[in-house]
Amino acid sequence: MIRDITIGQYYANTSIVHELDPRTKLMGVLVYVFTLFLVKNPFLYFVYLGIVLCLYYISKVPFSFMMKGLKGIIVLLIFTFCFRLICTPGTVVAQLWIFQITSEGIIKAVSLTSRIALMILGASLLSYTTTPKEMSDGMEKAFSGLERFHVPVHDMAVIVMIAFRFIPILLEEINVLMDAQAARGVEFEKCSIWKKCKNVLTLLMPLFLSTVRRSSDLAMAMEARGYSGDKPVSKMYPLVYKKNDKIAYIGMSIFALVMIFFRVYCNL
Repeated sequence: MIRDITIGQYYANTSIVHELDPRTKLMGVLVYVFTLFLVKNPFLYFVYLGIVLCLYYISKVPFSFMMKGLKGIIVLLIFTFCFRLICTPGTVVAQLWIFQITSEGIIKAVSLTSRIALMILGASLLSYTTTPKEMSDGMEKAFSGLERFHVPVHDMAVIVMIAFRFIPILLEEINVLMDAQAARGVEFEKCSIWKKCKNVLTLLMPLFLSTVRRSSDLAMAMEARGYSGDKPVSKMYPLVYKKNDKIAYIGMSIFALVMIFFRVYCNL
């Protein structure tokens, strides 16, 4: 499961979504997540699922690549579903030992689990279609107004860029450690879930030491090249909105207004 995690990775391709300004995609994710949490009717989640599938199709990101992104949170989804299922009071429909399953619990479990999965799919599309450098520039440009309030926007953007660049490196490091442990007889695939968790814990310490070492090397390399967050940084390719970005903003505005209308006036 760890080997198949794709969250945070960039999928190189040529599509309309890839070519959009990173600020447009950031705003799209914010609008998507904001309206997603406004929805009360679980059937409207099919609308969001259709939107996400269409965007993945337009961005030419394979369906298998999209599903791999959910493997990393499958345990969280199962735990969330079970917790809401047995801990929500209401009309009892089934009894399982000391736990009671209610009709309200089933609805809330399905709703919350679907909401988390849709949120992860939508946010993952941002990383699949945007390089860490583009994402950093987009965040810095979009939130540049906060610098008036002494918010270190540039430093935060650099941190986000480094974090996204480290994700594939850490995954590769985990794969190397798993292969090394497997060569010593440690089993990760064909064993019980408890045994698998115990074996995965043996990777934490070497992974932590490797991360600290890479962080130290990166800091030394940045200092050797004269990097300083206090100095203004020029851009070789400044961000400029294009026609497709304006169309995307219009579409996002219409979608947000429609969902707010459904929530306020239709109570959906």
